[in-house]
Order: sequence, then C-alpha cells, then structure tokens
Amino acid sequence: MKSLNFHSGLILIIISLITFSLNAQEVDHVYLKTGSVIRGHILEIVPVNHVKIEDLCGNIWYYKITDVDKITSEPFQQGSNVKSSPIGFEKGFVNMTSIGFLAGSSSNSQVAPFSLVMINGWRNELGLFAGVGLGVEFLSTNYMPFFLDMRYDLFGTDVVPYVVAKGGYSVPLSSDHSEYDIEYDYSGGPLFGVGVGLKIKTRNHFAWDMALLYRYQETSYKEVYDWNNQTYNYTDIYNRIEIRLGFYID
Repeated sequence: MKSLNFHSGLILIIISLITFSLNAQEVDHVYLKTGSVIRGHILEIVPVNHVKIEDLCGNIWYYKITDVDKITSEPFQQGSNVKSSPIGFEKGFVNMTSIGFLAGSSSNSQVAPFSLVMINGWRNELGLFAGVGLGVEFLSTNYMPFFLDMRYDLFGTDVVPYVVAKGGYSVPLSSDHSEYDIEYDYSGGPLFGVGVGLKIKTRNHFAWDMALLYRYQETSYKEVYDWNNQTYNYTDIYNRIEIRLGFYID
C-alpha cells in the first residue's frame, strides 16, 4: 500500500512539474496597433521593414513594422485566460468588390442576370459608410450601373450586420445594332436597392461581405423597322432579389 501511495505521489509531482514548465514557458508576443496580439515564435525581424512570426497553431504571419506597436517575450498562459483581441473595422477608405445576380421567377426571360460591381468610399468611426459604385450587369443587353451606396453597421466587432441602400442610373454598354431590317436603340434607366448584409473580418484589412437586397431596375429600348419606318418603344422593369458575395478591404 505504501508503494502504491509513493508511486501515485510521484506521478502527481511529475504532472505538476510538466504543467508548471508549460505555463512558465515564454513565447514571443507581437502587439499590433489595431489591438490584436499574435503569440508564438518569431522567425524573422527586419527592424525597419517587417516581422515574421509563427503562431501557436503553426500559422505564419507577416507584418510591416509600421503596423506593430511592440514585440515582447512573455510567459505563455494556458486556459481561458488567453483571449484573442478582436480585429474590428476602423474608419477610413474602403474598397468593396462583389459578384451577384438578380434572382427572378422561372417565368422571366432572364431568370438570374449576372452582376459585377466595385464600390469605393469612406467609413467613419460611427459605422456609417458612403461610397460610389460602378460595374457591369448583363440584363437585356450589357449595362453599367453607376450609383451612390450608403451603409450603416448595426453592432458587433469582427462579425457585423448592416443595412444598405443604393440609388443611381444604368447606362447601356452595347452599341445600337441592326438585325433583320430592324434597328435596336438601347437606353438606360434608374436603379434602386435596399437590404441587409453581413461582413466578417478574418484578418487585418480584409473581410468577407454578403448582402441580400430588393432591387428595382428600369431599362428601355426602341425598335425601328426599316421597311415601314415604324418605331416601337419598350420598357423593361426588374423587381428582383439581389444576392451578392464579395470582399471588403480597408
């Protein structure tokens, strides 16, 4: 019985020593100006250029020295006391690029026209964004939408829902053409959209962006028949659900 107690005590002492040594182990800490902290092993430092660090999960990160607040070596603390700092969205210039489509019913001649859009603007510290967007959309013909985009962040730090509204005008990119003695003359039309979105920050200066909107789009064209010089005017109105996926860079 004494032998069993001795071995049990020895095992407990060994486990305690291992735990203490792990907790006392010092690791490199890179503190960023955004508030994030990367813990691990520094692989390379160029004092006036950059720092490269391998974190505790084996990922390798590269940061410019101008983005670093300080670099230290500190004891590694296991458990719930170690918390990763949120990255967050800061005020400043923002670029958003996304692809999407305008979903319609199966009875529409164009069920889901494709859309590619880029937006550039400014976000303030209150979460209000204002920008200008343009792109290309494949409706009855190719159109370039030009619009004002307004967004407001509702809550959150790295995962942020928002509301969005946009309005502007689309102009045709395809030139007028003739077919079977009929001349087609395309014109633009107003656009409007309102909806909700979600942006997810995965690293500094980069986030995924998803949005779901109601979209109104109006376009028009006319047909001129050469043989009788008759002109017919048509207007296409799109009331669609707009689905978008893209990325957010600040």
